[in-house]
Amino acid sequence: MKADISAHTFRPDARFAAVVVGQGQVLLDSALNEQEEIARARLDATAADVIGPAGVPKGTGGFEVTVAPDGRDLLISPGRLYVDGILCVNEPPAVPATVGTLPLGIAVLLPTSLTVLRPHVAAPGGVPFAAGQWVDVTAGGGAAARSQVVGVQDGQLLLFPPLPAAPVEGGRVEVRPVTSLRHQSDRPAFDPFDPATPDRLTPGAWRVEVDAWHRHVTAVEDPSIQEAALGDAESPSRLKAVWQLRLEAAGPAGASPPPGPATPPGRLAASTVGSTAADEAGVLPDEAGYRGLENQLYRVEVHSATATDLVLKWQRDNASTVTRVESLGKVLGLADLGRDDERGFATAPYVEVTDDTLELEGRPSDLLKVVDADPTLRTVTLAAAPTLAQPGRRPRARRWDGRIAVDLESPASAAPVTLERGLHVTLLPGALRPGDYWLVPARAAHGARGGTIGWPTDDAGAPLAQPPLGITHHRATLAFVDADASRFVGGAAGTRDQRAAFPPLTAITAADVSTTPGSGGLGGVTNVQQALDVLAVGGHGLCTVIATPGPGWERVFDAVPAGASARIGFPVGQYPTAGPVLVAGRGHLVLVGAGHGAAVVAAARAALVFDTCASVRVESLSVISTGTSPADRGLAGALTFQGCGDVSVSRCLLGTAPRPGREAACLRVAGGGRLRVEDSTFEVGDRQVGLLATDVEEAVVTGNRLTVSGRAGGGARVQETTAQERILLRRLLVYNLSKVTFANPVRHPVRIGATPMSFATVVALRPAWSAVLRPSYSHMRDFRRDLDRVLRGVFAGRLVAGAEPIVEYIEKRVLARQVPVMAQGIVVTPRADGANARRRTDARIASNVIEPAIQGVHVGGSMSGPRATSLVQAGRVAVTDNKIHVVVPPEGAGARHGIFVGSADRLRVTSNDISCAIAADFSPVPTNGIRVFGFSGSAMTVRDNVTESFPEGLGVNLLPSDFPPPPGTHRMWAVEDNLFLGAKAPASVTAPYQTLVKFRGNRPGPPDN
Repeated sequence: MKADISAHTFRPDARFAAVVVGQGQVLLDSALNEQEEIARARLDATAADVIGPAGVPKGTGGFEVTVAPDGRDLLISPGRLYVDGILCVNEPPAVPATVGTLPLGIAVLLPTSLTVLRPHVAAPGGVPFAAGQWVDVTAGGGAAARSQVVGVQDGQLLLFPPLPAAPVEGGRVEVRPVTSLRHQSDRPAFDPFDPATPDRLTPGAWRVEVDAWHRHVTAVEDPSIQEAALGDAESPSRLKAVWQLRLEAAGPAGASPPPGPATPPGRLAASTVGSTAADEAGVLPDEAGYRGLENQLYRVEVHSATATDLVLKWQRDNASTVTRVESLGKVLGLADLGRDDERGFATAPYVEVTDDTLELEGRPSDLLKVVDADPTLRTVTLAAAPTLAQPGRRPRARRWDGRIAVDLESPASAAPVTLERGLHVTLLPGALRPGDYWLVPARAAHGARGGTIGWPTDDAGAPLAQPPLGITHHRATLAFVDADASRFVGGAAGTRDQRAAFPPLTAITAADVSTTPGSGGLGGVTNVQQALDVLAVGGHGLCTVIATPGPGWERVFDAVPAGASARIGFPVGQYPTAGPVLVAGRGHLVLVGAGHGAAVVAAARAALVFDTCASVRVESLSVISTGTSPADRGLAGALTFQGCGDVSVSRCLLGTAPRPGREAACLRVAGGGRLRVEDSTFEVGDRQVGLLATDVEEAVVTGNRLTVSGRAGGGARVQETTAQERILLRRLLVYNLSKVTFANPVRHPVRIGATPMSFATVVALRPAWSAVLRPSYSHMRDFRRDLDRVLRGVFAGRLVAGAEPIVEYIEKRVLARQVPVMAQGIVVTPRADGANARRRTDARIASNVIEPAIQGVHVGGSMSGPRATSLVQAGRVAVTDNKIHVVVPPEGAGARHGIFVGSADRLRVTSNDISCAIAADFSPVPTNGIRVFGFSGSAMTVRDNVTESFPEGLGVNLLPSDFPPPPGTHRMWAVEDNLFLGAKAPASVTAPYQTLVKFRGNRPGPPDN
């Protein structure tokens, strides 16, 4: 702090508990300040010892980092945070506002509606409203609505999106600013994505941290602390707890590294040992020590610092002479020139011109030599005009008595430097930044005894080098966020909360008491509550409840409180439900049935839904959905798990009803820990899914049997087909309209304008197309209109002349030959942050029977953004000993395969038996027995598999992420000892990886390489 104090006497190593003042003793300002620092240090240490390095009160949700809706800012929730004991408060004040209207001439220029508010306070908490800022608006005591200030016009805020239920013009509301990275109370506003910003963000992960420190504030920085009754006399200054939200690069997207080690700070030693010649007339000789005639408190401060250069500045009175700047320029207009000529600006050798932004950001300011001063005009003429301070940022001037430039690369940088009057400083190397400072109390000589300085020394009297006295910055990580070149990336994967929460001492629960990881054989347990839950589920103190068959059985879950664990028994009987039974927020649950005779039957697509439970195990239970209504949207699971921990399903019967489209799964798992599905039977409805698991840590699916039940299509006549069937039939009849490149018997020609084109179709229908379509059309829209006319007539029973063969073909060759088939058997979608090897999904799919299916086993996901930042890659994948029968129905299908694996780091596809039957007369989409696609890691093995009747036995399509591979890269990609029966193309590898995949012992090919 730059206050006019006599000394800084607080020494933590002295362990003083209080300042004691006796009768008649002089009470010094330094003693009062020391008492305050003793108390503050104790409070900070106590809070840090109780809370830890950083923490937020549990249950308050304070200082949570979220990505703003537009992705260009980070929002901070209100609350309190303690950093090394320092209390950081984020409580923006709410101010009243009146609903207004757009200013004249503005409304017609805007393309959308806005809400207009006129706040009664333009700068809540001293921070003005600004464009780009987010605010919460409350009307009539209701819930707050969040909107963004898109402009400030004539004291009015223009908000978008408009408030959903704002009062009419003139109505009263409350508006509260939302603290964010771009709009903070103690940091200037900035745009981190602005190309002109020096620290513009780059794509990758960023550490979001709070930087807490104490700022010295005088009446110059904050006029409100000046007591008007004192007149020109100064009021005591203040220390303000400042916190600022800052970002630090943390590596590639998805990274969450621990903080790196701190760099040792630079140090400084002060002494009175120097030259023997007096530097001023009338002062004491050198052997007298400090030669000043007055007591002083020297401040030595870092002005600027780089890797090679350092500038120090010093001042005799702790740099306490400061005043407001009223006009900037080479001639500096000041509010006053100081208390007297000796210490004021009239005799100042140097003047520093700074402002709020430079100080809060820790940036160097202008330190300029004084040429002249005019006390009458209150001006100071400088050697050059200041360029860094700005008029709107509270500029101020501060007196300094000296400037020292240090060349850190020179050996002379370690030599003592003379300040004045026998006082010398020596700098030792280390990390320094602008604002770091040291205080040297110098005391004049009394009688025969020479002057002294207050500086620690060793036993020999040599000065001890000390780190800076301040400014001490305390940092705490709130979260990690990912960013691309123009915005922050939201969502659970992009924002990773790092806050630690602490409970009140009067409300500590078992969940707040941590345990040693792995102790007592309880893997994954981190607190006492989790240990109790695991022990309860394991039978130690287990709470068991029994469900009663019949209506109302779901009330059994009401006996399990939120967060509690239990074993629930299901005796033989029917457990009907009209809609999904939701079980949310429980602990560890075990559901045990009496076999397949204990059946939960739902009239909806979902029967049992578990949401955010600690773990769930389901054994020997039937869960069947019979609902066919499409009212509930999305892919539902008869048995569904959402965001639970470990999930286990064994010896169960799971079933879904047939439906025209892919709408339901027997088992649906979304997010969570380890998934294990064993020895269960899946009765998959026609065109539905057996098992769908997304975003799990590990999936183990073994020993299950998946079969098809029921048929989902319409009737035997074309007019009775469903909407989904008509989409597939249309693709079967007309596919891939394109320019003619070569003659093909399965393509029907048509000319569009001057371009010869053709579309793929069933060979037997080419004469019918010639009868119902013209050979040429002027425009594409004419052709599409004519084609739609024909097909609408076919499906509606209003045939155009010549369309009879099309109807006959559909009814006799498609509808009459339809067979029930599941859309997908087993699907595992890896986590979306597959670029992070520690979070990749592992999968083992073994010894399952899947028949018939359009897709047997599918392991892989898709990317939602650029490959470099959104790679979806599995970890270790093993698909082994499965029996799969693929059927392509008469109307055709999209992608079809026995086994598909996309982007796996380690892959083993071994000992699978896969067969195929294609009922479609025309099948333009490739059909693979095994397909490997995407980015592959160092190991890929396809061995001992048998595919039968597939047009293509094996297709390997690897994306060239690093071709040719870097030097020293080792891969083992092998296709060995496979049998491709009846395949027109036994195996193929797309460029550029043909030479990297080793073939050996495959029959009938390809040859070994």
